[in-house]
Formats: sequence, structure tokens, C-alpha cells
Amino acid sequence: MNTVHTVSGQQRFNLVDEPWIPVVSKGLLSLRQVFSEPDNPALGGNPIQKIALTKLLLAIGQAACTPTDIAALNALDAIAFRSACLTYLDKWHDRFWLYGENPFLQMPAVEKLIEERKQQELKAATKPAAKLKAEENAMPRPIGMGFYPDMPAENNTILTQHQTAETVEDAAKALFVVTLMNFAFAGKRIEKNLDPLSNGFTGKTGSAKPGPSIGNYVGYLHSFLAGSSVLDSLMLNILSHEQINAHPYWKSGLGIPPWEDMPNGEDCPAATALKGSYMATLVSLSRFVLLKGDGIHYVEGLQYPSHKDGWIEPSMLVKPDEKGPKVSWADPNRRPWRELPAMLSFLDSQTPGGYECLFIKDGLKRAKARHHEIGIWSGGLRVSTNSGDQSVKQDNDFVESCFFFDANAIDTRWYEQFQKEMEQLEQLSRWLYSATRGYYDKQNMDGSNFATHASSLFWQLSEHHFLNLVNACDKIELIPDMRKKMAALALQAFDAFCPKDTARQIDAWASSRPNLSKYLFNN
Repeated sequence: MNTVHTVSGQQRFNLVDEPWIPVVSKGLLSLRQVFSEPDNPALGGNPIQKIALTKLLLAIGQAACTPTDIAALNALDAIAFRSACLTYLDKWHDRFWLYGENPFLQMPAVEKLIEERKQQELKAATKPAAKLKAEENAMPRPIGMGFYPDMPAENNTILTQHQTAETVEDAAKALFVVTLMNFAFAGKRIEKNLDPLSNGFTGKTGSAKPGPSIGNYVGYLHSFLAGSSVLDSLMLNILSHEQINAHPYWKSGLGIPPWEDMPNGEDCPAATALKGSYMATLVSLSRFVLLKGDGIHYVEGLQYPSHKDGWIEPSMLVKPDEKGPKVSWADPNRRPWRELPAMLSFLDSQTPGGYECLFIKDGLKRAKARHHEIGIWSGGLRVSTNSGDQSVKQDNDFVESCFFFDANAIDTRWYEQFQKEMEQLEQLSRWLYSATRGYYDKQNMDGSNFATHASSLFWQLSEHHFLNLVNACDKIELIPDMRKKMAALALQAFDAFCPKDTARQIDAWASSRPNLSKYLFNN
């Protein structure tokens, strides 16, 4: 039974009660519906919205029900987890209003800073145009299309009415704010010439740092264990206090979610505690914002280090290195499923010290004990970075993949065969690239672009057979037929970009077409 809550003053649109979370086959659901309905299949939206929502739901789950140790985590059942989360949402219901005195993940104090700046600019203005500019600078800014956690550039040229800002519904605003906290783009689109909220804080410049989940460069790749429903997936990625405290980079332990103890500045005790906690990897505050009318006030918030400085999220794929940690990036030209050998490298007892994704490593054993099928979801957004400014351009794009496996098959023996097959596929791709280049070299042409496209086509075709390859690694007798299919795909890609219409082409095709017998018979 739902608890009845009253609305007072300017409070409206409570995230606990109002539908705003996209869910596959269900449309928009409220937080209460997500935690009370066990049959919600999966989150909707684009990949970074899915990541941000997963992190938010995990933050609620961890705040409501973090088991003491691994034994308690293994004993946690779905009914108890759902009940704890619903009780938590009722307890903190007043902190989930999108508008009001304590708006969700927002900083009302920024409005005072902007008003003070306006008065200073008005006082210094000597011409009507300057006064008008001061008034315009104090207005909330349009949110834009909302696909990316970013603001429109101030110098955007509007060519048609379709490019003008549209009124954004409250549900979309809520999703934008949640995604923004972890994935804000670095750059100069923040409010300018504002004093910090913390006295004496000097860390801010004219260009804001990125949200920690996208990082300082081209965008991290994130991965989670996936179950048959949203709640199953959350339980697979919940960590215990024992697991959280075992990692030295979360010095504050689990921490407190920001809606319980919202920082009042960049360097206050609440901000310091949040930045050093596990909770910060789930809900960061990389921007101080305030929804106002149809727009938003947009200021740089808490600043986070990159992976090179020790920032680790359990969804990131990280490998320790003497020169600094290495991570896996979102890459539209390299689908996330190709990173699966690295994600599961902890299964290889012979070569420790490889890449690790903590969600997968810490949750896989528990998942195998409870589920017949285990999924691994990976996704992210590739961005371009130029002089500290991040944007989406040219071949930048979202990346996403999700595959489910037989839980009983995933063991060390399976992994050794799977790793071998993936290495062979990489070699097959290199042979294809070289053969395609050779075809054009024989005709005194530059074939580098064609070779790249041929290799890309091969991987696109291979993705459709990936699950069969995974299953074949548990049944060695299926490997020869699987390799025949993969070899045929490589030859198909070669033929697609190496025509044989003329005598010269036929000669180049015949002498360059790859001989794949080494792949087919290398056991």
C-alpha cells in the first residue's frame, strides 16, 4: 500500500511517485514502481542514461540495504531487498522532489550567486546594451535536446525553427539531472564569473572538469552483470560493506547519498566525505544546478580525479600498471563484446594481474549460484576532447552490447578456450586487413580505408554468431564448425571490398585472397 504524502509550497513532481524512468515494454515508471514490480525487464534510454539510472538505483539499494559481509550478501533475497528499498523511499520521500526547498540533486544557492553577479554587472554597465546583457546572463539556460548530459553551446547558430529550444517535460528534466551528475561534459558552457560556494576555494577555472563517469579523455566503457529483470540486475551488482572496505580508494567507505546530506559547497565536510566514498561512484555531483522555469542554472560542482589519479568505479574495466592504471574506453569501432576476455580475465589463474571489472568479478560467483543464465551489459559514449572541451562529433557515438550465457559453463576451462578463440578472431581480422591492403597495393592504389571497412564488416557479421561461439567453447567438438563459419565471414568481407570484375582485379583478387587454413586447423 502506498503512503500518502502531501505537497506543500512549490514542491511538485516527486521522483518516488511520478513516472520518469524509461523501462523496456513498460514506458515511464516511478521509483516506487521500479522497486515494487518484479517483472520490469530492463531499463530503457540511451547507454549513458541506462548507466546513470543503474547507478542511482544501486545507490538507493546500497543506502537501504547494504549487507555486512559476503555471507550476508549471499543470503539476501529479492523480497527483503525490495521491501528495504521501498521502506527507504518512504523514509526519504521529501528529498526526492524535483522542485521546492530541497530539490533533488540540485543546489538552490547558485541562484543567489547568479543574482549577485547580475547586480554587479548592472552597476558596472554604462550603456543600455550592457544592462540588457546582464539581465540575459542571469536567465536560466535551455536544456536542449537532452540526449547528451550537456548544454547547448552559447554560439549555436539557429537556422530553422526545429533548432529552437522546446519545452522539456518534468520526467525528461529528472532524467537529465540524474545523467548530468556522473556524465557532464568538460568545457566552458558553465556559468561564468561566479564566486565559489566554499569560501577560499580556488580550484575552479573557466572550463569545468568532466563528470567522473565519462572521464578526462574519450569516455570510459562501463559494464554490469545483468539479470532477467531490473531488480535481478541490481541485486547482482550490490556490494557488501566488506567488499567496499577492501578497496583503499573508497576511504569513506560506503558513504551517504547526497540527497540525505547535500553539500553546501565545493569543499565542505559533506562534499569531502562524498568524494572519498563508494557512493560517489554511483551518484556524483559534478555540476551544481537548479531547474528554473523551462531552463536550468548550470555551474561546475565537485571536481573528481581521473583514473590516472586513482578514481575507480566498479563498472570500469581497469588494469594496474607501473605507469598508471589502464582502462577500457568506449569505442564505436570496437564493440564492447570484444572486451569480454578482459572482463573475465580473473578466471585465468595462470596470468593474474589483468583487467578487472569489480561488478563482474565480485558478483559472478554469487550470480552463478542463483541463476541459470548470466548477462553482461556494457556501454558508454565516445566523445572528442579538444583543449579540455568535450563534445560529440564526427564518428563519436554510443556503444552498447548485452549477452547472456549459461551460468554453469563459465569456469576456468571454458575461459581458456574462449580466450583462445577470441585471440584467433583478432588474428583473422588482421589477416583480412592485410589481404585487403594487398589487393589494392597490387593495383597501385591506397587501400587503407577499404581494409578498415572490410575489418569492420567482419566484426559486424561476427557479432551475430558471438553467442554461438561462447557456447561452443564449452563443447570443444563444436569449435571446427564454428571456425568454418567465422572464416567464411572473413572471406565474405574480403569479397565485399575487393571486386573481381576486370582481368586486373581478378589477378589481384586471386593472389591476395587470404588462405585461412592456419586458422581453420590451429587447435
